[in-house]
Amino acid sequence: MSITLANKVQQMLKVMTIPRLVFWRIVLTITGLLAWLAAWQMFGVAQQLGIVVLKSKTWLAFLFGLGLIGCAGFIGAVLTFSSAWKHRFAHFTASVPPLQKLLAAPLLVGALSAYSLLLLHPYYGKLIRNEEAMRLLVFWLLALVGAWLLRTLRPTLDWPITFAVILLLQASTHLMAAYLLGITDYPFALGWSETSRFYYPSLFLSEKIYGERLPWPILHPTLHLVLVPPYWFDAPLWAHRAWQIMIRFALVGSLVPALLSRLNIETALGRFVAGCWMFLALFSLPLYLHLAPPVFLVLWGFSTQNIRRTWLFVLLASIWAGLSRLNWYPVPGMLAAALYLLETPFPKNGGRSTFRYLLQPAAWFIVGSVLAFLSMQVYIALSGIGKTENFYTSLTSSLLWYRLWPNATYSLGVLPGIVLYSLPMWLVLAIVFAQRTIHPLRMGLLVLGLAVLFAGGIVVSMKIGGGGDIHNMDAYAVALLIVSAYLFFGRYAREREETQPSFPIHWAVTALLVLVPVWFIQRAPISLVTYDKAASQAVLAALRQEVEAVHAQGGEILFITQRHLLSMQMLPPVKMVPEYEREELMEMAMANNEAYLDRFKAELRAQRFDLIIVDPLTTNMLGSEYAMGEENNAWVRFAARPILCNYRAKQTFAADRIVLYVPQETPVCP
Repeated sequence: MSITLANKVQQMLKVMTIPRLVFWRIVLTITGLLAWLAAWQMFGVAQQLGIVVLKSKTWLAFLFGLGLIGCAGFIGAVLTFSSAWKHRFAHFTASVPPLQKLLAAPLLVGALSAYSLLLLHPYYGKLIRNEEAMRLLVFWLLALVGAWLLRTLRPTLDWPITFAVILLLQASTHLMAAYLLGITDYPFALGWSETSRFYYPSLFLSEKIYGERLPWPILHPTLHLVLVPPYWFDAPLWAHRAWQIMIRFALVGSLVPALLSRLNIETALGRFVAGCWMFLALFSLPLYLHLAPPVFLVLWGFSTQNIRRTWLFVLLASIWAGLSRLNWYPVPGMLAAALYLLETPFPKNGGRSTFRYLLQPAAWFIVGSVLAFLSMQVYIALSGIGKTENFYTSLTSSLLWYRLWPNATYSLGVLPGIVLYSLPMWLVLAIVFAQRTIHPLRMGLLVLGLAVLFAGGIVVSMKIGGGGDIHNMDAYAVALLIVSAYLFFGRYAREREETQPSFPIHWAVTALLVLVPVWFIQRAPISLVTYDKAASQAVLAALRQEVEAVHAQGGEILFITQRHLLSMQMLPPVKMVPEYEREELMEMAMANNEAYLDRFKAELRAQRFDLIIVDPLTTNMLGSEYAMGEENNAWVRFAARPILCNYRAKQTFAADRIVLYVPQETPVCP
């Protein structure tokens, strides 16, 4: 390498690390902005609560404190430009007494968990939970405290990297707390689809659990297959909830070591920071747990030196993807093709060599997609359902274009949300492309593959039932994560490496890579499940009494919801009606599956069921200005109204959202 080129590389290496003064200017400016925004937000909260700030010493002191923090942040940022203060900021390091070092570790644990604990507080948490700027300010200030404590323990770490590590750790702590608090023995479903996540896995063991062979799940077969193990041990409900959380962390988290093993990052600190970033990026979507195995298989099994091994893992991943989601059929083949393009240089002589170069990734894509489709056909044949159209309802459901933009269902909107998520990684791609260290055809094919997955994710997100977050962009996001990680760490094969070294990524892009997933995660809702155990047991006893009475008379009972009460033997065994479980019924309603819905209406008119157990039903139609308005309307048209025409509420358990409906003598439609 020439002296001129060596000097140029050294200069660019300096760009990779943020200067101390720039770091403090940015941190202090952001602190000031957040504090003043938080003060404005909280002033609005006080008005909503009917509090006259000037007459409330507590609120006056609180808002004054926020204003003071804001002023201190801006003044500090200005001082970094002063010649008298520049040296102090550039070389700022607190002298720490020995006792403080002993306390630093437990205090650091407290700082990392304080954000989640504050949001759980019954008064203060409720006060700031929906105030974005206030929440972010609390998170930001606690991260600064955590960075100072970590510097106390590890004084050799520079401030920027210390702050980045703390941000990632604090976000990870909040994420895990938000999930782990979902482990509870509350006997009824906590959300719309939770009971479905408990019931559908039981169908794979239906003969053991119900004493008869029932059809397998229509929706997400691999998801429910992964959730089967607790049924092997007749585990209680809390264990099922714990398993769902732990297996999510295990499967999605397994992608981190799989990708890190391919990147070969040299330093332990680098591997730790990169691993935390990947973990948060995957949960920011969030990536569903059953979609992690095909990615894991490709990352672990792909090898440019052993094509047979690669084929084996691509085929296994394609089978799993085929049983998971329709838009994931081509993903394993596309991921293998992406790894091939990243790790294999373009042939120099072109011509027929180009054809041979592209043949292998094309084969993985085509064969993998076909095998995924065929694996689903085999599942359908074995499922006991026999109606192929029931498995492809997403092809006929309507598109809701407005959900691309901020709306009541998703405040960010799918398009702004995924652009924000992707922006730092797009910048990495643009920088590497500008360096011309990778052949334009290779980069072009990588971008084309990402564009195809992006377009597919957008279509799926616009489908009714979607658009509540960016999780339907999962295939695109995972591929982008892999490609950008390869490029960021320079682990891709170069055509002219001996004459054109890669330039490091600018610190601003690195900062965005950290800040974006951290911002997504700190927005995650967190709550503590509390309930009256005696009251819930009384409801369970009342349900048991009603079920036993109807069953003793030979009547049929339709559990539209709460089917886990049967699968986990929390109620006496009754003959299971496999049709019309809520998630399946909702899917058919959104797809307007006429044959399925007409049969449902006919059986309701005939009052086939002597008892129906479901959530409280209403006939209120909602517009797009309400969250999930179209989904509500589909449920009202195709489920609620047909039931209410022919059945009346006999008993309501409002606190647990359970209503018992029985046939009414004279059908009256609301």
